[in-house]
Amino acid sequence: MTGKRQTSDLYKNAALGRHAVGVPPNRRERGHPPAAHKFKVGQTLQFAPSIFESAARKGSYTVVSLLPPEGGQNQYRLKSDSDGHERVVHEGQLSV
Repeated sequence: MTGKRQTSDLYKNAALGRHAVGVPPNRRERGHPPAAHKFKVGQTLQFAPSIFESAARKGSYTVVSLLPPEGGQNQYRLKSDSDGHERVVHEGQLSV
C-alpha cells in the first residue's frame, strides 16, 4: 500500500507544479534571472549546424529576433544572408 500512496503523492505534487524529490528546479524557480542574450538583433554571425542538422546550411546569418531560452540555452531567429531562409538556433551554434 505504501507504493500506491507514494505514487499518488507524486501525481498530486506534479499537478500542483511541485517537483519530485531529487529533481532540481529550473533557474527561474531558484531565483536566478535567465542569462542575457550574447548577440543583438541586426548582428551578422556565423552559424555552424550540428551533425544532426544535415539540411542546415553553414554560413553567414543575420539575427532577426531574440527568443526565450529552451533547454537552458538562449535561442535566436536568423535569416541566411545567401538565400534568405530563416531558422531558429541555439546560442551555442553561433559565433562572431
